[in-house]
Amino acid sequence: MASKDTKAALDPMDFFPFRGQYGGSSMGTIFFVAVRLIVPLISYSLLAPHTHAFSAFRRFPWMLPSISAPIGTLDIPFVPTALLVFLHKTLGLQPYPAIVFLGATLPTFSFIAYTALWRRERFPMTGQGGSLQVTTQVNLVDIMHSILFAYLASKNPTWTPALFRWMPIPFVLGLILHVWSDHSKYIFRKDARNKGKVYTGGPWGVVRHPNFLGFTVWRTAFAIAAGGWAFGGSMFLGFIYLFYFTSIPVLEGYMKGKYGKQWEVVTEKVRWMFLPGIW
Repeated sequence: MASKDTKAALDPMDFFPFRGQYGGSSMGTIFFVAVRLIVPLISYSLLAPHTHAFSAFRRFPWMLPSISAPIGTLDIPFVPTALLVFLHKTLGLQPYPAIVFLGATLPTFSFIAYTALWRRERFPMTGQGGSLQVTTQVNLVDIMHSILFAYLASKNPTWTPALFRWMPIPFVLGLILHVWSDHSKYIFRKDARNKGKVYTGGPWGVVRHPNFLGFTVWRTAFAIAAGGWAFGGSMFLGFIYLFYFTSIPVLEGYMKGKYGKQWEVVTEKVRWMFLPGIW
């Protein structure tokens, strides 16, 4: 019955239509994790020095950007200089490419954790919400950030070193909120005593969808750092549109149908869905 209801309510923009449907093949998860592990390698090949053995531009000289990406010194608040030095010594990455590389690499761990550990619903290979669709969309977007930086940063009027300098701060804060939200809910659900209960601890006691908020923050910050404020702004508007018109309404309806009165109590206690005082 749940499957029929899900199909009836299916929205073209709903990338997770298998809520509450557990079990099934793990091939979708295996495929997503395998491809996700390749993303940092592709990003590195686009960001490494052109003379480096792993550089895509050394293997394919015709791909070489007409103007090299920024490689100057970089002082980022709260980012240890030792980290940039380490990345330079071990991977040959200059400060700017190193930060973009971290932006493509760090979320890999949260994506894998969500897909292989925190997510409990079915994840088939094909169809809407299947691994082929999600894997392609998520990973192509991350690779696109590295491409934009490598090819356009030096001649992009919406990209500036000053803007880039501050973006790692909201990136880290957003990623922490995203991981904290999903992992804390996972720990809550693991406890058999909490079966049938709605989690309202931690960030879930402030807004009803803190994982979406954290995701939007770090995604926007990464997009601005790699592609400038125009690209970052378009990404931000895209996620707001997605969450406002599809993801949050669909999830709110699912929670109301599953938890009934308990969910009504939660919505009275946690008034805001996404951002306190605004939405």
